[in-house]
Amino acid sequence: MVSLASAQSSEPSAHTAAVDMFDAGDALMKSGRIHDACPKYAESYRLDPRLGALLHWADCLEQDGKLASAYAAFRDAIELAERSADRRSEFAAARVRSLEPRLSRIIIDAPPQGLPRDATIQLDSLSIVASGLGVGIAVDTGEHSVRASAPGFAPFANVLVVSGEGEVRRVTIPALEPVVSAGPALPASAVNGGDSSARSNANSPALIAPKAAAERSRSQKWLGIGVASAGAVALGASGFFFASMAKSLDRRDALCPSNPCPPNTDREQVQSLESQARTAETWGLVLSISGAIAVVTGTVLYLRSPSDAAALRAWQPRSARPGGVQGLEWRF
Repeated sequence: MVSLASAQSSEPSAHTAAVDMFDAGDALMKSGRIHDACPKYAESYRLDPRLGALLHWADCLEQDGKLASAYAAFRDAIELAERSADRRSEFAAARVRSLEPRLSRIIIDAPPQGLPRDATIQLDSLSIVASGLGVGIAVDTGEHSVRASAPGFAPFANVLVVSGEGEVRRVTIPALEPVVSAGPALPASAVNGGDSSARSNANSPALIAPKAAAERSRSQKWLGIGVASAGAVALGASGFFFASMAKSLDRRDALCPSNPCPPNTDREQVQSLESQARTAETWGLVLSISGAIAVVTGTVLYLRSPSDAAALRAWQPRSARPGGVQGLEWRF
C-alpha cells in the first residue's frame, strides 16, 4: 500500500512546473515567437513568483510592443528586488526610466457640470473613481473602451484606438442624460369612454417637459459659457505677451538705437531680447487667434441651445376610431 507521503512526493511541484514554463518561454523567444513566449513567462511567475521570471516576462512584453504592461511589470520587479536586496533592482529601474517617455496614455475628464453621485466609470475592465479622472493612465497600443453609467441615466460609451508610442488621447464624458419614464398608464375609463369627468380630464392638454431635453439645453448653455470664458482668458493672456514683446523691443532699442549697433553694444544681450520678443509675439498670436475662435464658438453654442419652451412636449387625445373611443398621440 502506497503511503500518503510517497503519493504526495510524486505529484509535480509548482516550482518544477514554473521551470518548465520558463524554459518553454525561452525556447519560443529564441525561435522569434515573442507573442507566444510572454504567456509562458507569466505562467512561470504565477506558479513560482521569482524575480528572474518577472524580469523575463517584462522584457518579453516590451519586445511584443505592450509597453504599459512591461512598465508595470518592471516596477513590480523593482519592489520584489528591493525586498530581497537584489542588485537587479537597478536594472529594472533603468528599464522603467527608458519606458516612461514612450508610454501612451488615456485621460478621462468629467463633464463640466459633473457626474451623478452613483456614476461608474470604466476604462476597459478597469473601474475608475471620480477622483481618478483627469489623470493620464498608461495603456498598451490597440483598441480601448471608455464607459460611464449611472442609475436612471442613459449610459455613455466610446472607443479609442491608440496606435503609437507616446500618444496621449483625451476623452471627455458628456453629461449623462436622464432616462424619461413613460409614466403611469391611463385608467380604462379614460380610454374606453367612461364617465364624463374622466373624458373631460383626458381632453385637457398637459405639457410634459422631458428631463433629457431640458438637461441637454442647460448643458449646451454651460458648455458655451465655459468655452467663451476660456477664450476670454486666452485673449487676456495674449495681451500680456504682446506687452512683453513691446517691452523687450524697447530694451533692445535702448541698447541698439541704430543699425548697425554702436561698437560697444552687448550683441548677445540684443539677440537675447530679440529672441524674447519673437517668442512673446508667437504666443500672443496663438492665444489671440485661439481665444477669438473660442469666444465665437462659445457664443454660438450658447445662442443655439434649445430653449426650455422648445423642449416641452404636449399630448392631447385624438379620436382613434368611430364610436368615441379615444387614443393618445405625442406632438413634437
